[in-house]
Amino acid sequence: MFQRFYDEGLAQASFLVGCDRTREAVIIDPRRDASIYVEAARQAGATLVAAIETHVHADFVSGARELMQAGARVITGPGADLGYPHRQVHDGEPLTIGDVTLTFLHTPGHTSEHIAILADAPRQPRRLFTGDLLFVGGVGRPDLVGEERTRELARQLFDSLQRVTRMHGAVEVHPGHGAGSLCGAGIGQAPSSTIAAEARQNPMLRYEDRDAFVAAVLADLPERPSYFARMKTINQAGPELLDLLDGPRRLPSIRPAAAAALAADGAVIVDLRQPDAFAAAHPDGAINLPSGSKVGYWAAWVLPPDVPLLILAAEPAQAQHAAVQLLRVGLDRIEGSIEGSFEAWQAASLPVAALTRISAGELLDRAPGLCILDVRTSREWQAGHVAGSVNIPVGELPARLGELPVGQPIATICEGGYRSSLAASLLAQEGFPDVINVAGGMAACRPLPEATR
Repeated sequence: MFQRFYDEGLAQASFLVGCDRTREAVIIDPRRDASIYVEAARQAGATLVAAIETHVHADFVSGARELMQAGARVITGPGADLGYPHRQVHDGEPLTIGDVTLTFLHTPGHTSEHIAILADAPRQPRRLFTGDLLFVGGVGRPDLVGEERTRELARQLFDSLQRVTRMHGAVEVHPGHGAGSLCGAGIGQAPSSTIAAEARQNPMLRYEDRDAFVAAVLADLPERPSYFARMKTINQAGPELLDLLDGPRRLPSIRPAAAAALAADGAVIVDLRQPDAFAAAHPDGAINLPSGSKVGYWAAWVLPPDVPLLILAAEPAQAQHAAVQLLRVGLDRIEGSIEGSFEAWQAASLPVAALTRISAGELLDRAPGLCILDVRTSREWQAGHVAGSVNIPVGELPARLGELPVGQPIATICEGGYRSSLAASLLAQEGFPDVINVAGGMAACRPLPEATR
């Protein structure tokens, strides 16, 4: 019994592993909306007996505590010290569920309590669930528990990798993240691999010297989201129980006038419509997070965790999907969705704003009079940017507003328009008077002559 669950927005994988004979199963690294596992177990006629955490996660809220309500016991690595009932296993300890044996391997490096799980079952390949130790094409980052411990953890990461890569080459590798996750650098697209394949293709496994490995892994760290520390704290203490085992909680519908009153009291309107529709007209003060798999990811970067949220969507299903994503990153104060979407807001004569959009060609024509704000990552910016632009990644923008000029028009640009629309809406919300979004982003600029350095 084996099933992989994948959240595209957070590039996060979780797993159901169980015995076909006894119909017992465990979940490895569950996400917060835990009903997906309860339903999978129901369809398989299985009982969930445990929720296993490979480590205290930094990028999403764990669903292990939710699964306790379904009768699953929580299992962690040594020293996890969660703030709710759990059992910490030691290195080499087995867990037998019917005909399946799970062996816990203490593999510190990404964190000190990190474990990998080796699954043995009759007539099945050996599977190693590596959490954030070993990815397809990459390895976990060792810098998320404080600078004073980073070098020590990097050395432990090397030792743990050496240990698991001595396994038989046919052992399957099932990591906790895929491409796009910031829990490691260079992560590939494939959902799984083998020890032999990683030994051949993973550049971080080519180092035989610990010091050389440490230098390499510390030289290639991805950006660190500010919300990671908050996720660690939530998961360590134990997330608030939201009774999500029967499915996501139903999102209340709020009339536009009531939503406007909440916004006037400090609630933030999250407008899920596409950048062109948002630019044409939107509720005054709203931020633009276009509907898709990345709503929760970017919201975690830019929104305070204690602010009330209102969702404006073209369709109720989009609002519900966005609400689930927000819960996954600990943004729990979701008041509801605005009834009737933007058309109802307009019909009620509530405050409306617009955002100027210009093409790539217009940007270059107007460049001398603009502050061009490139909100991509520093690596993207260094690879090529519009001459004269300044770089503040959109996730860092709320903390770095003081670096922007006062009284000069600001044009936001990213790769394709998603992040720049979010950035422009954040600036407008903060009272910057003349904000412009570049439609099409750098993808539209590159074909133009003298567009980039």
